[in-house]
Order: sequence, then structure tokens, then C-alpha cells
Amino acid sequence: MKSLNEKCNQITQYINELLHDQQGVGVSVAIVKDAETVYSKGFGNARIGSAERPIDGDTWMSIQSVSKNFMALSIMQLVEKNVIALDDAVVTYLPYFRTKNKEQSDAITIRHVMSHTAGFPSEVGIANMIAPNVKEIFSDTPTEFQEALDHYQLTEEEITSINTREDITKWFKKVELEYPPGEGWNYCTDAYVILADLFEKVTGSKWEASLTGDILTPLGMERTTSDSHVVEKNQNSARYYVGEDKMETPFPINPISAPIGYLYSTANDLANYLTIHLNKDSDVLRSDLIEEMQKPLHLVSEEWRAPGCDVRSYGLAWFTDTYRGYKIVEHGGGQMGVRSLMTIAPELNLGVVVLLNFDGTIHHDICDRVMDVFIDS
Repeated sequence: MKSLNEKCNQITQYINELLHDQQGVGVSVAIVKDAETVYSKGFGNARIGSAERPIDGDTWMSIQSVSKNFMALSIMQLVEKNVIALDDAVVTYLPYFRTKNKEQSDAITIRHVMSHTAGFPSEVGIANMIAPNVKEIFSDTPTEFQEALDHYQLTEEEITSINTREDITKWFKKVELEYPPGEGWNYCTDAYVILADLFEKVTGSKWEASLTGDILTPLGMERTTSDSHVVEKNQNSARYYVGEDKMETPFPINPISAPIGYLYSTANDLANYLTIHLNKDSDVLRSDLIEEMQKPLHLVSEEWRAPGCDVRSYGLAWFTDTYRGYKIVEHGGGQMGVRSLMTIAPELNLGVVVLLNFDGTIHHDICDRVMDVFIDS
């Protein structure tokens, strides 16, 4: 049987080989085994060029859609307190919520929204298009911003009129459902803003305050935040690069849409976070509710599956799948120059976090390699 050091050395060698041609950009990796972080290492750089600095396990990075898991956990805390129930209709708490067909949208439950089974189309766009630097993001050509608006059937006046999460919820009145609630699956990233709006209306407080007080602080996650200004100013924070020439891309900022993908964290903090989902033993959330989050509810659409895969499903802010016969529970995220992935294999008592500051699929390759090393030991 290989020692832990041998396994870690194998993983380090593999990642070094993968990054050989990546022109200095970086990867931050953490591994949890049996409730302990056994591996934390950075490869390459958090920033390149004149501001070059190495990446490590504490480098602050955008985690994109991994943020949804934190929003879901906050909702589950309300369930634990018997403040709400997963099968309550959203309109019970947000009476102004509706889609084009009010009768259909009145049937949408909190569980539907969390599991992406509400019937919303996947190409909605409103939550990302309200980013304060959206014009900078879509600036490769003089017409790119307008093309993005046209793609999502939005106007500039429309996106500048969105000032709150309630505004996002109310905007959904123009959305036509693609299937009756609960009868299909579409990954609608924008829908998680509705969850934050609901959370804030029920509790009377900002979601970010609860996130810090009820999740991050109890878990000792001191380098996880929604505050982009704090992150951007911090010396040990990443910048993001795209294309073969590794051009720096705009920093991901979108405070209203923080629950869909605008939290910032580190590999070490996320490794800490994975321990509660692996062990299902935490004061943060009751064990049966942690299990509830990980239960597969609906098969995902074909474009979200690997070739030949017929088991990949979605629960409550977790994808579920198998790898070499082992169940895996995971969530990833991505935007220009950002890739994130957190994965647990409960039967192996193993968790993996991989964060990149460049495009590609290397985060999945690294996770698979970590799984291989521990399975084959």
C-alpha cells in the first residue's frame, strides 16, 4: 500500500506535467482525507507579467458557481429552523414572483428552484449581465456588448434598472417556462438570486451577513467572502487569463448576483467546507439535511453528462455521478479565465478542491487523477 507521501508526490508530479505549457498561470489544490486536509499546494502563479506572484492554498480566487452551494446551505438552515419548507411555493414568501404563466409559476417550489427543475430556460442571462463591468467583459469588438444583449433579448435600459435582488425576481415575469415545474431540468444560474431574495425577505437580513455569521465564521473560513474590493486589494489574490496568449480578463464582480457565482474563497477554506459534507457532522447543519442536499433529484440534460453517462443527476446545489464505480458529489464553476471544482467521494472519505485562474478542463483532469491515486492505493 502506498504511503500518503507517495500518493501526494504522484499528484504533484502529474500537476507539474499538466502545467508545463501553461505560460505561468496557476492552480491551487487541496485534498481532504478522513476529515483532515492532507494536501495543500499551489502551482504556477496567481498573477503573471510584471505583477507575478506565486499561487498557494490560501490564494483568494473566484469560485463562480460553487457559490450556489453556500446559498443552498443557507436555505437549508432555514429549513432546519422550521422557518420554511422545501416544498413551499416561492410565492408564499415572494408574492410578486411570477413568470409569463402565473398559474405555472405559482406551483414553483423552493426545491424546484434549488434543483434547477422549476422550468426556467437555461439561457436567461439577466443575473450576469448586470455586472458593473459588463461592458468591459464584452469589449473584444465594438458590437460585442450589443450582441450579448441581443442574445439574451435584453436592453441596456433593462439591465441598468436592476438595483436589487427583488428586481431580479420581478424581472422573471417575462420568462416563459420550458416545461411544467418538476418535470424537467435546466441549469438556470439566475434562479439562485431568487433564493437570496427569498432568504432576505424571510429573515429580514442580508444574505451575506448570515453567510458570514452562520456558515463561514463557525467553519473557520476566514478567507471566503462576497466582498470583491477586499479580495482585489489583497496581495495574495488571483487575476484571470484567457487564450493562448494568456490575456488578463476583467475581474469578476457582481454583488447583487453573489449567490450565483460571485463569492471568493481559497482551496484551503473549501477543503474545510468539504469536511462537513463528507462527515455529515456539523453544528452548521443537521446531518439529515446535509444528506438531503446530496440526494439526486433529476437527471441532468445530455450536454451536462460525459459521453455514455446516464446517471449524472442534480440534487440541491450538488451534481451526483459515479467515477470508477464510486459515487461522487460535486459542483464546479466557470467564467472567463476562472475554473473551480469541489468534489467528494463519500465511500473513500475523500474530498478534492481545484481552482484555476485560466480556461480549460485541467481542473477535472486533476480531480480524476487524485481519485485514481487514492482508489489504486
